[in-house]
Amino acid sequence: MEEYEKIKQVWQEQSITQPSEQDFRNLKDRIALVAAKQKIGNIVLLVTAGILVYFFYHIGAIAMTKVALALAAMIGVLLLRVAVELFSIHTLKKISAALDFTSFNSKLAAYYKKRIGVHFILTPIALLIYCYSFWTLLPSFKMSLSEGFYQYISVSSLVILVVLGILIFTQAYKELRILKGLKSDV
Repeated sequence: MEEYEKIKQVWQEQSITQPSEQDFRNLKDRIALVAAKQKIGNIVLLVTAGILVYFFYHIGAIAMTKVALALAAMIGVLLLRVAVELFSIHTLKKISAALDFTSFNSKLAAYYKKRIGVHFILTPIALLIYCYSFWTLLPSFKMSLSEGFYQYISVSSLVILVVLGILIFTQAYKELRILKGLKSDV
């Protein structure tokens, strides 16, 4: 029992390292980087939704039920994703770096877990809905566009989908790596 008391005393006498001002700034900078990337993503999504809304009204999609539903689904998925990102940015900014270690770490871990759900559950589902909606538009495009332009849209959409998919999952991986680094820093 005497050995246990010695170990306990040595443990209690250890100096507790306080985070430095530089550590605090680094932490805030990394959190700001994640929020900035989310804002850029939101801008891209909102511009895309804006283009789809313009297209929706420009072609008079309201008169064509199938086209209207497909475009509405595409716009809805984009706006849902923007709403999720805005909520996520708000949640991240609410995590105070002035909290004690345990509280900050648990809040950051909860945020990290939600982001994993966003990236690996919500994003693939949203992407599938978006692709399915686009796929349902292809017959309408074929009827109303020249053969060459229809082929261009068909091929370019596949290329864009692959590139966009790689970009989305690369960015998600980078964000999760940053968040994991944040979690390990605290």
